[in-house]
Amino acid sequence: MRIPTIIILAAAARALAAEPLEARWDGSVQIPGHELHVVIDLAKQGELWTGSAIVPGYAVKGAPLSGISVQGNEISFTLKGALGEPKFTGRLSDDNTLAGEFLQAGNTAPFRLLKAGAAQVEPPRTGTAVSKELAGEWQGELALNGTKMKATLTLTNPASGPATAQFIVVGKRENKLPVELVRQDGDWLLVEMPQYRMTYEARYLPDSKELTGIFAQGPLETPLVLHPAAK
Repeated sequence: MRIPTIIILAAAARALAAEPLEARWDGSVQIPGHELHVVIDLAKQGELWTGSAIVPGYAVKGAPLSGISVQGNEISFTLKGALGEPKFTGRLSDDNTLAGEFLQAGNTAPFRLLKAGAAQVEPPRTGTAVSKELAGEWQGELALNGTKMKATLTLTNPASGPATAQFIVVGKRENKLPVELVRQDGDWLLVEMPQYRMTYEARYLPDSKELTGIFAQGPLETPLVLHPAAK
């Protein structure tokens, strides 16, 4: 009976040592006139904290948290690369509620999060090179907010490292969108432009030699089919 007793005691010790802030947190930020739904994942690896965030409807999924600081039941962190990089400062109460202030561009709003299960921190996504079929210039048309616009996506593989991209949308004027991530997974292509809360996710169809997918800006989505530019 000695071995089972040791196992039980070890499990109890781990439970007692568990960090109360280590979890998935689900709730909202009460921005004036708008409720922003957020999901925050926090986990501790050794002495270091890691985290990621999901903001449904804003093309934010697995965005990394930086500057995570935990002092007892108090925590602060910054959401990197999305929504203007807001800062969260909060405190865990006895009823397992994490509440505090959301600070963005000098404005503050209260937030309240409830524990929703074990942490599911997403590792930082990294870009990839693209296949020879996708490298080059692509063109198409999209309609956003009732306005038709021409779209041009140029994908380039450098000598080493992930692909780079130039995304240009032309309506009443030309808009060069800053691309931060290009990732290909099989026939699927993902292009992220978090500064403007934009993404383009498409599938390459080899028979028709086209990219067919969805261009999104925050909660707004519109189909976008791209074809290789005429040479």
